[in-house]
Amino acid sequence: MAVLTVSGSALAQTAPQDGLVKKHVAAHLKQHTALSSGNVRAVPTQPLAPAALVPSAPVMARTVVKPVDPEIEQIQVHAQRQVSGAAALDEQRHSVGVSTVMSRQQIEQAPQTNLSDILTRMPGISAYSNMSGGQAATGETQYMSIRGLDSSYNAYTLNGERVAASDPATRAVSFDMLAPYGITSVKVSKSTSADMDGDAIGGAIDIRTPTAFDFTGSLTRISLQGQINDRASQIGVPFGGGTGQVELARRFGHDGRFGVYMTGYYSDKSVAASAVAPNKSLKATALGENGLPLTQVSAVSTSQMKYDIYTSRLRRYGGSLSLNYQGDHQDFYALGTYGAYNTKQDDNQVSLRGNTGLYGADGQYQSPTATRGQYFETNDSNQLMTTQKIGGETRLDRWTVDYDLFNSYSVLASPDQVEGSMYGPFYATGPFKFNVSNTTLPRVSGPAAGVSQLLNQDIDKFYKTQGRDAQSIADMYGIHADANYRFKSDILKSIAFGVKVSETDRQSYAHPFFHSDNNFVYNGPFFGGPKYTSSNPGGPAISNIPGQQVDVFGGAAGPLRLLSRDWVRATTIPYKYQNDPKGAGIYTQNDWNANTSTGVERIYAGYVALNLQAGPVDIHPGFRYEWTDFGGTHWQNNGNGTGNAVRMHQSYGTPLPYLNINWRPTSMSVLRFGVRRAFTRPAFGLVNGATSISLDSQTNAIQSVSMPNPNLRPTSATVFDFSGELYNHHEGVVSAAVYYKRIQKYVFMSVSGTSNSSSLGGVVPTGSYTDGNTQFSMPNNGGNATLEGLELNAQQRLTFLPGWLSGFGVNGNITLQHSNAQSGLKGHPDTALPRAPEMMYNLGVFYNRGPAKFNLNYNYVGTQLLGLNSSLPDYYLQPTQRLDMSAQYALGHGMTATVAMQNLLNTPAFWETAGKGKSFMAYDGSANGSFVQTGRMYLFGLNGSF
Repeated sequence: MAVLTVSGSALAQTAPQDGLVKKHVAAHLKQHTALSSGNVRAVPTQPLAPAALVPSAPVMARTVVKPVDPEIEQIQVHAQRQVSGAAALDEQRHSVGVSTVMSRQQIEQAPQTNLSDILTRMPGISAYSNMSGGQAATGETQYMSIRGLDSSYNAYTLNGERVAASDPATRAVSFDMLAPYGITSVKVSKSTSADMDGDAIGGAIDIRTPTAFDFTGSLTRISLQGQINDRASQIGVPFGGGTGQVELARRFGHDGRFGVYMTGYYSDKSVAASAVAPNKSLKATALGENGLPLTQVSAVSTSQMKYDIYTSRLRRYGGSLSLNYQGDHQDFYALGTYGAYNTKQDDNQVSLRGNTGLYGADGQYQSPTATRGQYFETNDSNQLMTTQKIGGETRLDRWTVDYDLFNSYSVLASPDQVEGSMYGPFYATGPFKFNVSNTTLPRVSGPAAGVSQLLNQDIDKFYKTQGRDAQSIADMYGIHADANYRFKSDILKSIAFGVKVSETDRQSYAHPFFHSDNNFVYNGPFFGGPKYTSSNPGGPAISNIPGQQVDVFGGAAGPLRLLSRDWVRATTIPYKYQNDPKGAGIYTQNDWNANTSTGVERIYAGYVALNLQAGPVDIHPGFRYEWTDFGGTHWQNNGNGTGNAVRMHQSYGTPLPYLNINWRPTSMSVLRFGVRRAFTRPAFGLVNGATSISLDSQTNAIQSVSMPNPNLRPTSATVFDFSGELYNHHEGVVSAAVYYKRIQKYVFMSVSGTSNSSSLGGVVPTGSYTDGNTQFSMPNNGGNATLEGLELNAQQRLTFLPGWLSGFGVNGNITLQHSNAQSGLKGHPDTALPRAPEMMYNLGVFYNRGPAKFNLNYNYVGTQLLGLNSSLPDYYLQPTQRLDMSAQYALGHGMTATVAMQNLLNTPAFWETAGKGKSFMAYDGSANGSFVQTGRMYLFGLNGSF
């Protein structure tokens, strides 16, 4: 029996030299490109591995190849997955389509707080968070974007199977629950193949967790890390935190065929952010420009401003378990992951409120008088994601069959959300001007005595609260099977086919604490007191409420008291869901059901794909078909105290042809061409859900209304990719890619000043009303859209330098793109695609020699369109820029010390403007904060391997 061991790039022969054996080994390996995935299921750890060794999907590390020639009894192939940067480049080089792979080694060298921030170092990848719910105020990004397309256009898998998305408003998966601990590699496929999920217009992101076969021996590793947030330290609130992780890997049994890997982690940190924004719609500052479109005026003003301090405690914990058996003809595995992300966030806000807006004698927009309001809100969030996958691989002669059962369960909950409002009877005498042309720290101006009166916090008393419980659940389970048959042919190498069936059960609710989400008045009728008003509150003055005094905005908002969350919650939570007949009203079944929706989505998919070889060219045609059936119900408020469940249903089939062609003129170069059809299903909450409403806490005016659209249709696209890649022996790569996407029926958020629905639905608070400042938003299908771009990437270790300098290396990538979309919205016949910046790039310097490692990376993401506005300039997110640094030093005896810094330049985490430039700060009634600063993060740690 001849036995060959493949490790990295070399064929290490343990049998006598035999030309016939070597010839057949090479021929056999060459048959199996990534799509065929036949018998070789591993990624080598060094460059120069044979092309056939590296498949497109994550697989086990050790497999056995049954030879096609009967003269050869057995060939054993051993390799490891993408632990090193060299192995990641190998997988990238041998993939069927354009892809980027980040290894465990590269992940560990970046500052480790959350995974999405780390992945932005890959070419064409960006990450973001929104201010809805205060997520951007945590300083962490939440969603991933591939080549500038919105995160909902991507497919997300964990160990090769789909992950359930719990947020009903998007198909995207929250990376909050995906910690950067215990990950072998992450692969981003920008041109997918027929064996992958078809709803991937942007691309696919696959996250792989380790197995025991990824390590050369047993592993015991303990990691500890401390963290400091300087913005929290400057404000004077809790600013520290830490992380701990334990990893274990063991192989046992005959020839080490059984393996177990497990890891657990826990992270707890405190952060803070400051945010400013207008609290009313924008007007031209000068009377002479009044009536002109705001895109044509020189300056804008408003009649209200708000200043927010966010304090957050973030806890992240979880782990993964991998049980594996790898035999001669059969592999089995059981994989499981658990990830939880819990946020306790307080938002304390000061609002400076002009009583009305008008043009004064000097021709400037102003308010004769103004008052001060203060607010408190909890934005707590509990997120959970679990995945389970049980399956195996069977190899019989020319057949390879893969099969698995999978489940993914995710929850997004906002428990006991409480809002408190504080007002007073006093109006300061102006006139006051609220000029917001300063988009980083606008100030109110007016008579000195009037401004001093306006900023006095003790003119306000505690008035009332509101509250709600919200939760969304997605439970996905399914079955997946693939078969691959290898031919004895010079051209047709293999055929692969498979089926996948999944069902996702969805539930979502948002229960208001009190009837119609009305006000629960402090010391009011429920407690036997009078029905106090906002001008005559019945609660304590702000300075008498337990809390902490801070002054953050350089005097622009005056002193601000951070209220005790326990005190505010105690005024409300014990009384939720109770009747308040003389106050909020009688709690009804309609109140409980009004924001409830359920749904079941079934997906049936099948594919067939060929692997053709013509000399140095491998060709991969394929066809996939997916049938989607979705049915759901949501509660409709009839507006007269009654309601009923309304059913909706959508079903559609999607044919998806694929073609990937790779020309490999040398072992270290490849030219690729790919064309495919892809689509994206509309999110659950966009087609079946309740209307959400945001109110002015004092006047009950409706600030914003967000409505679903049951007529929303899937987005489809034709995607072209062309790229060239050149590798070398020193972890170096130079690549260039051109891509073009033609998209039909893309989804955008339409914002207007008038309702585009006959009924608001949902829970409409008693006495609420719309005015000229109300924003109505609804998702809509646009017409056609195009996205074309150029992507350049380079990485090189400078091994040619003398001595210790040879440890240095450089890397950089840039994506330049242009998008055009037909919105169908009046005044916006052509626009850019949402979330599609025109430029993204990374520049990095790294060092890796001896005991020292160092990494410095600058990340830039250009201006992004957030939403279209029928009356105001459109909403844009200004460029995000971040400089991060990390360093490691091996102390010996398996111990390594680390230090890292995030956001060294102290750039804002979120900066939303009205218009593409930086001239006008955006007014967004659904969020608190247009300019958000989260500060720098300092990390230091120690880990040991035993």
